[in-house]
Amino acid sequence: MANHGDLSPPADVDSQELIPVIYQSPYNMTPQGPPCSWLFYYRPVPLGGFRRRPVYEDGTTRVLCLSQMFSPDQLEDDEYYRKFCRRMTAEGQRSGGKLRRTVVPWPDPSGAPVTGVGKVFLAYADIDSAAYSKTMLHGMWFEGRQVFAAFYPEDKFAAGDYDG
Repeated sequence: MANHGDLSPPADVDSQELIPVIYQSPYNMTPQGPPCSWLFYYRPVPLGGFRRRPVYEDGTTRVLCLSQMFSPDQLEDDEYYRKFCRRMTAEGQRSGGKLRRTVVPWPDPSGAPVTGVGKVFLAYADIDSAAYSKTMLHGMWFEGRQVFAAFYPEDKFAAGDYDG
């Protein structure tokens, strides 16, 4: 242990305690040399796993708009639409917690344009849940597509205006 010097972790890491581990290789570096050893630091994983920190930015609201999740023509099948809505509700609860409402605008059967078709809106009880959910959902892959998550104005959502 004396050959390894100071075992304290580097000063530029987070405040959570790092644990030093020395790995002694059973193999020699060179035929005549001593075995090689390495010093690693690791941070124990909490029982619940890692939880990303929510990112607060200008315009943070309690409503998220998820886009690029599906093509609007996929929603023409009623069974797919029902399963998709249940799946989005479950995903919203899993990723953010206090989900209040899930809105997936349905395309008009007559072909008339409907605002917000192709997007998913998730309304949360508080800003913390929405910010954490955005951190978890933005950039994830869903059925071969990368999801884009953005905050959506609460007044437009309350008015039923899903264009934006």
